[in-house]
Amino acid sequence: GGGGGGGGAGTQFAIASRTNKVDWAETLLRKFEAAPGISLDVLFGHKEIVPGSKRRHFENLRESTGIPYREMIFFDDDMRMNLGEISQMGVLCCHCPRGITSDLFRGALSRYSEMKAEHSEQWMGYTLTSSDMGLTDSTSASADATPVDGGRRATGRIKFYSQTKRFGFVVEEGGSGEEFFFHESKVADGLAVETGMAVTFETLAPDSRGRAAAAILSAGGGGGGGPKGVNGKKKGTNSKGAAGGKVNGASGGKVTPTPKGETVSMPCFSMSQPFAALLLNGIKNIETRNNPMFQDLKPGTKVLLHCGMRDWKDQEAPKIELRKAGYSEEDIERLSALPDGFGKGSVIGVLEVGRTWLMADRERRGPNMQRRVVATSEDMGKYATMVESAAWLKRPVRTRGFPGIQSVE
Repeated sequence: GGGGGGGGAGTQFAIASRTNKVDWAETLLRKFEAAPGISLDVLFGHKEIVPGSKRRHFENLRESTGIPYREMIFFDDDMRMNLGEISQMGVLCCHCPRGITSDLFRGALSRYSEMKAEHSEQWMGYTLTSSDMGLTDSTSASADATPVDGGRRATGRIKFYSQTKRFGFVVEEGGSGEEFFFHESKVADGLAVETGMAVTFETLAPDSRGRAAAAILSAGGGGGGGPKGVNGKKKGTNSKGAAGGKVNGASGGKVTPTPKGETVSMPCFSMSQPFAALLLNGIKNIETRNNPMFQDLKPGTKVLLHCGMRDWKDQEAPKIELRKAGYSEEDIERLSALPDGFGKGSVIGVLEVGRTWLMADRERRGPNMQRRVVATSEDMGKYATMVESAAWLKRPVRTRGFPGIQSVE
């Protein structure tokens, strides 16, 4: 991480590492030179090399440098954990799956300057990728680098895991049955993995030995996208909704209200039809907006979904996208409709949000993104938010709509 300033005078460089081999890390910094006579130890004036949370590192850096989070840029190869955690602090992050290159560094500084000029608010907690900055594999990595399908979510089973050696392998279900290496540092906090366990994981760049690598996100299935929906069920699968059956796209089926007399306060946002139904039926699993309204929500946050009174301005547009994805007219009508007993102007479901990021134009034009949003690039917002899971409420709750995100009981 480092302070802003375009990389010129006044810029400060820092290292945030949670390795438990502190002496070894400090020796490497003294050994390697950024330029003749200038070791990395001298170049990086601030060093946080202690085991623990990255958040703690950045809190210490802010205190020692006086630089606010909005004026820092953080470079890291771990999209899911490190970048996800630090972007929530308001730090601009840059994903470097194969290490920091001069092109990525210059691109991030340039994008930082643009965003500072574009945004009147002081929030800079976004994660940049090479595609956001218009970089190709040939400019963001070495020419002989192996192509990487990084950032793809999949389900599989733990083929082997050693608590002693602190690493293991996960095999993807279906398809090629590809095997991915993972280290315990890439396992979600609080998750105890064991051989034979079903998991959801995210692919990473190959490790230093060239092995396909992964980060283990959660136990059980889930994730995915496209015609199969969020939880991997095939298109056309019945969604029981209000009847209380298993919901396509839900992590645990129906959501049962709290006992009578008890209330729960949760964040809530409103969405128009048919997108509200498509999201809760697992067909739509990315939501886009023209403002970063989900950015302050930590990945994993549960959010209520309110169905607005007004339908989407062009009812035919999402149908066209669904036809492209192979859905029949019967499926489209059913999956786009609210279940019996559910109506507009009500809270109808609950979902779990993932990370939020600023999309590049090229990303918005991609067919995979359009399929997951169920919209063309022209109808998408600039900011995308992953929907990790979604479920219908057992019964709707009437309430008035509102802009943005508000807490409701």
